[in-house]
Amino acid sequence: MELYNWGILLFLVLPAPLFLGLIPVKYMNASQRTPAMAYACGWFVSFFLFELTAIPFILLQKSFRMLVAIYTAVFGAAIVYSVLSGRKVFIDFIKNIKKIRTMPFLVIIGWLLVFGLIGAQMVYAVQFAYWDGDDAYYIATAVLTDTFDTMYLRDAYTGYIYPLDIRHALSPTPIYQAWLSRLSGIPPAAVAHTVLAPVWLLFMYCIFGQIGNRLLYKNKDAKKNRRNYRPVFMLLIIVWFAYGNVSLYTAETFIMTRTWQGKGLMAGIVLPALFLCIMYLASDKVTKGVWLLFVCVIVSAVFATSIAFMLVPTVVGLAAIMIALRKKDIKIAVLMMVCCLPCLVLGGCYLLLS
Repeated sequence: MELYNWGILLFLVLPAPLFLGLIPVKYMNASQRTPAMAYACGWFVSFFLFELTAIPFILLQKSFRMLVAIYTAVFGAAIVYSVLSGRKVFIDFIKNIKKIRTMPFLVIIGWLLVFGLIGAQMVYAVQFAYWDGDDAYYIATAVLTDTFDTMYLRDAYTGYIYPLDIRHALSPTPIYQAWLSRLSGIPPAAVAHTVLAPVWLLFMYCIFGQIGNRLLYKNKDAKKNRRNYRPVFMLLIIVWFAYGNVSLYTAETFIMTRTWQGKGLMAGIVLPALFLCIMYLASDKVTKGVWLLFVCVIVSAVFATSIAFMLVPTVVGLAAIMIALRKKDIKIAVLMMVCCLPCLVLGGCYLLLS
């Protein structure tokens, strides 16, 4: 029975996001149709759907059981739709994987070293996890949600009933983890520390891999193929995060020690993804898939932490101005700000309810 429970959990965090990622990836160009991009996109689609589904239930103080039933149906329907509508994307996956044969030997060695170090960090994140004070809130909230069938209606430190916690109500990261726990039967603490800690670390490196692809895009005029330097870029990122614990408050510390918490998710995953989307939007041609990913990332920022209400519109607004000046087109700036509307609406709800 326990193997069955772990099987469900591993399906929800490994193949399921890959399938969900087909929704935006099928609208992207061929170079972006990679398993890593699909996996990263799938998590953001999942966060996007959960945020929009959970907020009404949380604000109306409905039961967690009801949210589990509705979101599971939405999640399942999204996977079925993505697989049926994005079947052709798997062909591009195979083509991109076959390109490995044409890579120089040193590049292949570099990628093997990258995958080995990422795997080692994933093991390290589980085997050498240490006590973190914020678990008293995040993990306790997930446990209370799963145990008492309520959402943000009990004090995380005592378990006593209290009014709706508006400060965290619009950022339901612990509720999402409770959903994973309810479906799989694995306790929330094990979900966070044993599964999400390494899996979301892999999720982060998928995003940085796409950043490397964008920075080192193929240039026909270049004498050397800059794409061959992508393993070097990833190795530098891996080393940077491995030795970035110079303070308790660096993004590197957050992603390596508290990945499952909203702050760690925002610092280590959402902000790099937002940077990636802005780079894509600054390109000459912007695909529909990039716009879909951009909206999902913005909503995922609110899913992670309430600071997104102020931070994301500010960052996007500044980027929109610079991109509009670069392209001499005000339309793209307007579209970028329109994508921020869900974030602004949720921010308005936060101010009204506070």
